[in-house]
Amino acid sequence: MNHFNNGFGTDNPCIEHAFSIADAATPAIAKRGKQLIVCKADEISPGERRIFEDEKISLGVYNIKGQFYAIKNVCPHAGAPLCQGHIQTTHRPGKVGEFEPALEGRVLRCPWHGWEFDIVTGKGLYDRNSRVATYPVEVNADNDVIVLL
Repeated sequence: MNHFNNGFGTDNPCIEHAFSIADAATPAIAKRGKQLIVCKADEISPGERRIFEDEKISLGVYNIKGQFYAIKNVCPHAGAPLCQGHIQTTHRPGKVGEFEPALEGRVLRCPWHGWEFDIVTGKGLYDRNSRVATYPVEVNADNDVIVLL
């Protein structure tokens, strides 16, 4: 490693591991436990979110290109309200001056320290082990967005 790429170039195995998980993303598996009705599906437009809180849980429900995903509203780094962060696209590691967009509209950036997470998988994009809990989401016949805990 030279002093110019500082471990974040195209040969960084931790970053590549994070992207391999995101590339093979599958939503969380439904367990048929508690069901939270968050809102009607048409109340969350593509690219938008709704934050749900009750006495036991706080989570964000996201509409990514017509599919709904839920992620815990707590950053594992310092406890920030993660879902208040920006939804964005990130870039894959590459050569200096080359930018390859990745995970369009499904990266959540922590509002406190900028740590990035894939909304679909909960995987942190900055190291091998970081993750935030995700929950399966369904839309029922009445057009209710339901998070399965």
